[in-house]
Amino acid sequence: MTITGKYIPVDHEGIHYALCNQRCREWDHPYEWEHNGSTLSSAGCGIFSVIHAAQYLGGNPLTPEELADFACQTGGRGDDGTDRPVLLAAMQERGLAARHGFSYRFDGLRNDLDVLHDHLAQGNAALCNLHAGHIVALIGGRTMDGEKQVLAADPYSESADPRVRDAVRECIPGSEVSSFIQNEAGFVCGTQITYAMFWVSLATVRDFNLLYRLP
Repeated sequence: MTITGKYIPVDHEGIHYALCNQRCREWDHPYEWEHNGSTLSSAGCGIFSVIHAAQYLGGNPLTPEELADFACQTGGRGDDGTDRPVLLAAMQERGLAARHGFSYRFDGLRNDLDVLHDHLAQGNAALCNLHAGHIVALIGGRTMDGEKQVLAADPYSESADPRVRDAVRECIPGSEVSSFIQNEAGFVCGTQITYAMFWVSLATVRDFNLLYRLP
């Protein structure tokens, strides 16, 4: 098994993605909160998710390192990860949102799932939590067998995580991530394959931010 590196090349519905693999320890660029020693690998899910949404929306994204530095400089790095409303507001005010292919309307965190699904069905994107403490990009919406579903681009490829896996409805071929499994003592005791893009039930989404595609 070849362990997946920093990027995952995926072609899906006519769009080429270079998804960021947060599991790769090579993402060692500092992304600290009050000198806590964190890096993009350990805490960069929000940064990577903005990059993924930008790829979907057709923008010209900054590198993760550049966006991480911008977040730290503008107050968009919070004690539990990226402070999304602050980061997105700073990006909108300084023209970086447009460079990333979207606008942000300063509407903060939201939880009306029907509004989210309609928003995605219109070709827009969003950032959200599928569980507390981890941010993913949402880049599609559909209804299958009467259930509303959303397409997640997840930098930490948590398709098999116990907090998410029962809500997964389909994994996107080509988005596989091979990584090591470590025990609590830090020893490698196996390998695993998870997916970075997957359809998941809308019902599991919480605390989302809407990103509006530019005209």
